[in-house]
Amino acid sequence: MSTHNLLNLSVEILVSEPWEFGTECGVGPFGGIIIDATAEKLLILLSKPITYSGKTLHTVAARPRHVGDTPEAVMTKRLSANFMLLPQQIDSIAKLQPDVTRDGVAAIGTIERPRASN
Repeated sequence: MSTHNLLNLSVEILVSEPWEFGTECGVGPFGGIIIDATAEKLLILLSKPITYSGKTLHTVAARPRHVGDTPEAVMTKRLSANFMLLPQQIDSIAKLQPDVTRDGVAAIGTIERPRASN
């Protein structure tokens, strides 16, 4: 499967670490859309910004946590991931430079497809 197939896919993010994130914002699910993808990373635009620790977070850069997992795994299972939640609205993984990520919030959690509502 090509990472191109992931573009515009709706996903939900659940945050398990840091503990303080869950205390302040809840653990999710936080909805979003995949706006860029590579063989190693996903870039997700949140449907609604999250305010945490005085920062308003708009975009999530995600990388699979486990060896052998790829971003495409989100199509078939819950994907464990490392997150960098960013206050900027960026549209490309290529723009993830140190000056952009330094103000971000590191987190751990999972990404999954939204469950169908009844």
